[in-house]
Amino acid sequence: MLNICIIDDEHLALEYLDLLLNKIAGVKVVGKYSDPQDLTDHVRNQKVDAIFLDIHMPGIKGIDLAEQLLNIQPALHIVFVTGFNEYAVKAFELNALDYILKPVQKDRLQLSIDRIKQKHDIKSNVETPQSTYMIQNLGALSINQDGQPVEVKWRTAKTKELFAYLVQNHRNTIRKSELTSLMWDNLPWEKAHSQLYSTIYQIRKVIQHIGIPIKIVSQDEFYRIKIEGVQIQSSEWKHSALQLLEERTVSVTQYFALLEDYQGDYLEEMQHTWILKERSTIKALWLQLIGHLIEHINQHENTSSYVISKLYALVSFDDEATRLVQSKITR
Repeated sequence: MLNICIIDDEHLALEYLDLLLNKIAGVKVVGKYSDPQDLTDHVRNQKVDAIFLDIHMPGIKGIDLAEQLLNIQPALHIVFVTGFNEYAVKAFELNALDYILKPVQKDRLQLSIDRIKQKHDIKSNVETPQSTYMIQNLGALSINQDGQPVEVKWRTAKTKELFAYLVQNHRNTIRKSELTSLMWDNLPWEKAHSQLYSTIYQIRKVIQHIGIPIKIVSQDEFYRIKIEGVQIQSSEWKHSALQLLEERTVSVTQYFALLEDYQGDYLEEMQHTWILKERSTIKALWLQLIGHLIEHINQHENTSSYVISKLYALVSFDDEATRLVQSKITR
């Protein structure tokens, strides 16, 4: 049974939608509202599977209300109901599960319910044991679950970029205006704002699909990112590299382990200015590790040719590192 809430500021439209939904098997309307705050209170206190949401209401835009509700229950399915074709386009931009044009027809409503049931059944049938997640970002961006890569379908390149930016800045509260300026500085404010909401929604859906414990929380003009139980490769790598560089002795095994983890520059497939400082910092640490390891190799005559060959192999993808090894190795 799907628990559904509906909201519309027009009383007759609300009652008509309630009537149609109650004619569809497997559906229970657990709340119908004209006041967004009443709906928000319901979602905060009770589990809801889907919401049919009038996108054009006085006092608040449906898109803004949808974002607030998804802050509370990220797994909600949103279906926008609108009498305006222009908002149907925006619903697609927001990547809602569906949109319906008024006047609502029972057959069209049944199609939306079928889509919700399909998504709901898939989620219910997926086992959710405790997993270990890592966001890989040394080299190309990817996500691993229990050591295995997860297929991630980013709807747009901008979605992937914004996710990477949020991960990089997960310890900070991020102003929404900062994101619109950074990502959509070529667009008018209203269009940029809409694109931000759309892209955040898309990221939430990726997070939900994968099951990775990341939460994007909207607080007035800010976003806050909660990452719990997820390793971020670059952060883990930097911490380990700094620890090794502080050690007086060199463990070749530990150095090689870190060099093997460095599969390329930080977010190497992305060329955005906000990445460059972090990329430079991490690469400098990598080159410093290589330098320390070379010093160790040069000082120990019994170091095998295998160690030297492996070092060459691990840095061969980078010209600067290759030149460093060629210039410093003394045998």
